[in-house]
Amino acid sequence: MLDEVREQVDRAAEHLGRGHVADAAAAFEDAVRLAPGEITLRQRLADVYLRLGHRAHALAEYQHIAGRYAAEGELFKAIAVCKLIGAIEPGRRQTLQAITELYALQRGGSATAMLPANMSGAVAAQEPAPDLDLESLDVLRNGLPPASDQEAAALPLEGAVEIDLGPLPQSPLFSALDKDGFAALVDAVELRWMRSGATIVEEGARGESMFVVVQGAVDVRRGEKAVAVIGEGSFFGEMALVTDSPRLATVAAARDGLLFELHRSKLAEIVARHPAVGKVIDDFYRDRLLANVIRASPVFRPFSEHETASISQRFVRHSLPPSNVVLRQDEPGRGFFVILRGRCDVVHETAQGEVPVRQMREGDVFGEISLLLDGPCTATVRTASACEVLELQRDDFRALVLPNRQVREMIEKIANERLARTADLLERQPRVLRDYNV
Repeated sequence: MLDEVREQVDRAAEHLGRGHVADAAAAFEDAVRLAPGEITLRQRLADVYLRLGHRAHALAEYQHIAGRYAAEGELFKAIAVCKLIGAIEPGRRQTLQAITELYALQRGGSATAMLPANMSGAVAAQEPAPDLDLESLDVLRNGLPPASDQEAAALPLEGAVEIDLGPLPQSPLFSALDKDGFAALVDAVELRWMRSGATIVEEGARGESMFVVVQGAVDVRRGEKAVAVIGEGSFFGEMALVTDSPRLATVAAARDGLLFELHRSKLAEIVARHPAVGKVIDDFYRDRLLANVIRASPVFRPFSEHETASISQRFVRHSLPPSNVVLRQDEPGRGFFVILRGRCDVVHETAQGEVPVRQMREGDVFGEISLLLDGPCTATVRTASACEVLELQRDDFRALVLPNRQVREMIEKIANERLARTADLLERQPRVLRDYNV
């Protein structure tokens, strides 16, 4: 049978090369009849139907594909296909509603659900659902042709098939939403194709949207340094939406793929109707920023993943007005701080007045040196704007961080380096001597 399928696919490709689209559709139809569980064939058939203007036929194929992805637990790919269906027929919502019901059932702990029959033809397939065939979606990328037939726009969802909800994955963002918030977010996201090497966001630029990697992967760089590779199901860019701050890194497509993009204006509209969505994104941003800070800080490097998770839970969040002194020079340190939102000024207080040192922004940390050395703060930190900060309070820092042997060794190193710098500064100061042999 495999040879027969390949023969039909080759025939379809030959017809497409000659511009005989209707003949290509017939060949793909034969291939699908021989291998009904092959999602890639169905995608190519749907693509050819769209070229012919046979939208109802294309919709039927995409509904089938969405059902297969849903049954296999490929939530984002199922949503992506729902978005494609919406692009073909803007008023059609049955498929997306079915996916939303699946999501709600999974969150509620249900083990099974009834999937509409015309979304479930491939559920019994033995092989996992493949990736979306991005090359077969060129028609949607370049604009849909006008319908050339009088096919009915509405395709009834008749019958149902029971499926196991066990495979549906947990998402760090979507899984925390209720049903209405999930539906609103899915409605708001836009599909965005990415070509290998293309820049998606650029370091220093103002961010207007956040992204979900549906298929493919992206590279993250800060300056010339590679920071991370983000794969399917992961999010990036939320910091620019939550804080309205410049992008902290450049992100480029590692290979061809597909993204969801959520624009700032759309998020604001959703949050106005569903405040829980804003809280979920805000909590997600807070947790990931804190995880990144702890991962990068040498203070926390000696700890295991379990230990750092326990420490993370002890951070307290503060909302501070502008001109609020967080730490005062020459006074004992209060805690270890991470800036979530806003800006803070660092100044040295001298007899002649304040000397600016630097300004800190989202993601910067301060306060650890005075805690490590159990000494006074060496500078004053004051909020330059309204700020949200996370604090690991002094007692928690001393109880959870300082007992670690490697941290104590780091303390000794820091103390010795500070003493050496102080001695060096003293040696550089001119001294008045009574005599000196020359």
